[in-house]
Amino acid sequence: MPMRKILITLFILAIGFTALQPAADASLISNRRYRAEQRQLNKQNIKDIKKLFDKHTDYANAHNLKGLRTLYADNYMNSDGFDKSAYFKSIESTWKDCTDLTYTTKILSINVNGDYASVNVEETASGTVYETIEAIPISGEIHSKSQGIYHLTKINSKWYISAETAITDESSLLYGEARFMNIEIQAPSQVSAGDEYTATVKVDADKNTFIIGAIDKDPVTYPASVPKSELRALNKEQTLERILTANTDNINEYAVASLAISKVEHGENTNSYRIYMSGLACVMKRINVIPKNNFIKIEE
Repeated sequence: MPMRKILITLFILAIGFTALQPAADASLISNRRYRAEQRQLNKQNIKDIKKLFDKHTDYANAHNLKGLRTLYADNYMNSDGFDKSAYFKSIESTWKDCTDLTYTTKILSINVNGDYASVNVEETASGTVYETIEAIPISGEIHSKSQGIYHLTKINSKWYISAETAITDESSLLYGEARFMNIEIQAPSQVSAGDEYTATVKVDADKNTFIIGAIDKDPVTYPASVPKSELRALNKEQTLERILTANTDNINEYAVASLAISKVEHGENTNSYRIYMSGLACVMKRINVIPKNNFIKIEE
């Protein structure tokens, strides 16, 4: 290529670059402004979401069912298949049984994606229940700890809870001396439908404690069912174990252990003793049941 043609080409490229430079600068400024606006919007969204959860905790602790409903979208659905109506009926039933149930919510993370958001939380609940067993009134303590994800949708510039995914949930109902014992139930957090899994309950109790109990599964339905199994004595290590089979109805379930705790009291005479009921316990752990996917095909 002749030198003159090279110089002309370079001159044309230089003119073109100069002409494009203001446009590039404008685009860079526009991108910076857009990112700044998005950061500000994201901050405001997070602030609004935190306010929503503050209201959620306040309404829950006040047992304000009407106020709590305003925070949920009409098409709400949780991972157990409860729609808004069924979910709030279950809450109302719980508050009737435990009038002083209180809640705490700890936000672990917030992820905002346009008009949608997911909030990872850790929640605890505790309260008192009153029962009458053989004409004797007794009181018990409820304790619950769970972790889950709330899914939010922004409708008309306002955030609503539109769905919920439960990850873990452990609950206990303790009466008498069971309130002061360390009782642990072990089971997998997730199993495939129809698969077997092992559930084990362990109790930290002294040698003068005699415990009988049962382990069963309870599908997440409304109204809730009451599992019934044959009672067995815990071994000398104060443990009880059972192999369960996950349901095939595409329903999540709980592994439930029911315990009756008795004490052995020795008299002055080494051959005399008495056994008396000292406590009752019901502990449960959530099992997320994964349905079988019949549409996965692996060719050899």
